[in-house]
Amino acid sequence: MKRTSVCLAVFLSILLASVWGISQGRASSTPAPFVIDPNRAFVYLRFDHIGKGVKFFEDEPSQRLWLRFVNNCREGIVLSTFGPPEGALANEAGVMYEVVKDAPIELVDLPNNDSNVSKSSDQKETNMPRGYSFDVGSASIISPGKSLLFSIPINHLGKSWHIEIPFEFKLPPGKGSRPLMIGGEPHMVLVYSIEDLPLDIQKKTLEVH
Repeated sequence: MKRTSVCLAVFLSILLASVWGISQGRASSTPAPFVIDPNRAFVYLRFDHIGKGVKFFEDEPSQRLWLRFVNNCREGIVLSTFGPPEGALANEAGVMYEVVKDAPIELVDLPNNDSNVSKSSDQKETNMPRGYSFDVGSASIISPGKSLLFSIPINHLGKSWHIEIPFEFKLPPGKGSRPLMIGGEPHMVLVYSIEDLPLDIQKKTLEVH
């Protein structure tokens, strides 16, 4: 009887271990969520600091905004980059982006007028700068959960313009050539405007305009 009880205990232990192993295997096979932090977009910019910095070009103001491009997804992110000038921060990269005019705000006449004509609000573009977009550069890969520090002149964000940073996923290389009947590629940009800055930094940024 005692021997039977021992054998039964051993059998139950093996059975429980098997069930636990199967459950662990199922849990480990469940893919992780694509987004790391569910409270954030899969890529975003995080404000780092404001201050004086080396000018990338002579016509720029000395005040700059430092930002971090954060990869909040499980895939690598590729940015077009270039080498910053001497005097930049040791861990700072030059990131390519465009300065883009905001879409005009449409003002519609009141119904009691003779005609309902849409009017574009006044957009001041005389001081809109150019971004950093060059034909020659390199590529920087941001691993999942990591970020890349870069800076922009303070006037590259304004009341009527914003910046757009192109990016793409780091995907495995394809095998062989692409069939001729297959075409088209996705185009992704991260849009960042002055309203995305902390309120006190927004005020300092607007002072230069």
